Amino acid sequence: MLSSYLFTRESGLTNPRELRSAQLRRQYSTLVRSDKRYFPTRHSGIVNSLAVDRADNRYMLSGGSDSRISIWDLNSREGQRHRYEMVGGIPAKKGHKYGISGISWWPFDNGMFITGSFDETLKVWDTEALEEVYKFELGARVNAHDISPVAEHCLVACAADYTALRLIDLRSSGAAQMLSSHEGTTVNSVRWSPADSFMLASGGSDGTVRLWDIRRSDACLTVLNLENIVGKGVTSSVNFSQRTESFSSSTTAAFSQVKSHRGVVNGLVWLDNGKKLVSTGTDEMIRVWDLTAPFTRDTNTLVNFGPLVRNRYLQCINMLLSPVRDCFPQLLFFPSDTGDILVFQVSTGRLVRRLAGSLNTRKRTCGLACRGSEYVELFSGNSDGDIILWEAEQSVLMPDKKESAEDGSKKNVLTEIYKGLEMEIN
Repeated sequence: MLSSYLFTRESGLTNPRELRSAQLRRQYSTLVRSDKRYFPTRHSGIVNSLAVDRADNRYMLSGGSDSRISIWDLNSREGQRHRYEMVGGIPAKKGHKYGISGISWWPFDNGMFITGSFDETLKVWDTEALEEVYKFELGARVNAHDISPVAEHCLVACAADYTALRLIDLRSSGAAQMLSSHEGTTVNSVRWSPADSFMLASGGSDGTVRLWDIRRSDACLTVLNLENIVGKGVTSSVNFSQRTESFSSSTTAAFSQVKSHRGVVNGLVWLDNGKKLVSTGTDEMIRVWDLTAPFTRDTNTLVNFGPLVRNRYLQCINMLLSPVRDCFPQLLFFPSDTGDILVFQVSTGRLVRRLAGSLNTRKRTCGLACRGSEYVELFSGNSDGDIILWEAEQSVLMPDKKESAEDGSKKNVLTEIYKGLEMEIN
C-alpha cells in the first residue's frame, strides 16, 4: 500500500499531505502497548480523565477517583525503559474532597487547567504555583465539563446531576447562563463545537442529544432524532447559518417524544469541521450525526460500528478522535467496558484495531488522550490506576532488518562493479 503511494508521489500524482496521512493512518492501525516507556506511579483509584496540553504537546494531566492530580512531562525519558517524570501535582484530598470527573487544560496555553469533581465543585488552577485560582460551587455532582477551543469568551460548560447545563464565566468568576431543556435527572456529557464558538451539544439521562446556541433566549436549537435518517421526522425550522427563529409550542411538545439513544447518552465528540457529531449511550450504540445540508440539522447516518461496543456505565465516556492533521478520514478511539480500546474508522464504522486494555485481567479503560499532531501516541487510564502508552509497532517505524541487509548487499555489488570498471579504464 505504501509503495503505491510512493510511486504516485514520485510521479507527481499525490501531494505530500496525502502521503503523510497514509503513513500516519498505517501507524495508528498498528498501535501496541509500549514496553519501553512507563509511568512510575499509579493512582490509587480509577483514572477518570487525561489531557495533553495543546500549546506544546508535552505536558499531560491525570485525575482520578482518588482526587489526586498529576502533571507528567512526556518528553522526559529516564533509564533504559524511559520512565516518565511527574513534574508536579496536587495530593489526594488537598484539592478536591472526592474523585475528579474531568480535567482539561486552558486551550490557549498551559499556564492554567480546570478540574470538575464529584464533590460538586469546579476549580481553576495555576499550573506554575499549583494553587487554586477560582472555585465554583455547583450544588450537584459534576459529570463533565468543556471549554471551547476557538472562542473568545471564557465560558466553561458544566454537565451535572441536574437537568440544566450551567455556563461558568471565568472572567466574571460567576454563573453566566442556565440552559434548561433536558427532561431526565442528569446531564452526563457536554461538548463545545470546534467550529462555532456559540454552539454546544449535550447528552442526558433522558436519552437525548441537544444542540444549543447560547446567544438565543430559547437556546435549544434541536433534539437529534434517531428515527430521522433521510431528513424527515422532527426537526427544527432553524438554519444553522441563520439561527434567529424560535420554536413553537407544538414543536417543543414534539421534542419531548424524540430520542437520540434508547438509553442514557454519556459520550459526545465533534469532528473537527463541526459538521458531524458522534454520540454514544448505554444502549451500546455509537451514532454519527450529519449536521449539514441537504439533510439539515439532525440526520442519523446509520454508520454501523458492529457488535463489540460495550457501554453500560452511566459515567461520561471519553471518546477520542485522531488529530485531523495526522490522518484523514479520522479514527475514533472508543473505551469499551470490556477493557479494550476499539479503534474505528469514523466515516464507515470499520474496526481498524482492538487494543487489549490489560495484560492479565480485564480492567476497564476510562480516560483517553492523544498527544497530538506529529506524535502517534495514545494514552489510556485504567480502573486499576495505571496509565498506559500505546505506540506504533517498531516494524512500521523502522525498516525491516532483512530488507536493509538486502539493500546493503546490492550496494556492495554495485560498488564492486564500479571498481572493476575503473580498473579496466586505468
